[in-house]
Amino acid sequence: MREKYELITTIMIHEETGSYIGYGIRYGEQTVSDISVDRVKIEFLIERMNTHELSPLHMMDIIEDFLAEDSDFFSCN
Repeated sequence: MREKYELITTIMIHEETGSYIGYGIRYGEQTVSDISVDRVKIEFLIERMNTHELSPLHMMDIIEDFLAEDSDFFSCN
């Protein structure tokens, strides 16, 4: 059976803002934590990655693209 991308939850502590929950992605031994504080967005990303059976070799590229697309929301035109 092929492994799947999974949601991970981490309690993060920041000196200035205090603690928060960060959501990330795990695939086998590869883990990227604290991608977003928005659980729904990360769950949606994981669903897409699993549906399309994306190779874990591309995991960081996909996450970088996700973060770039997400930041476009805040950019000024």
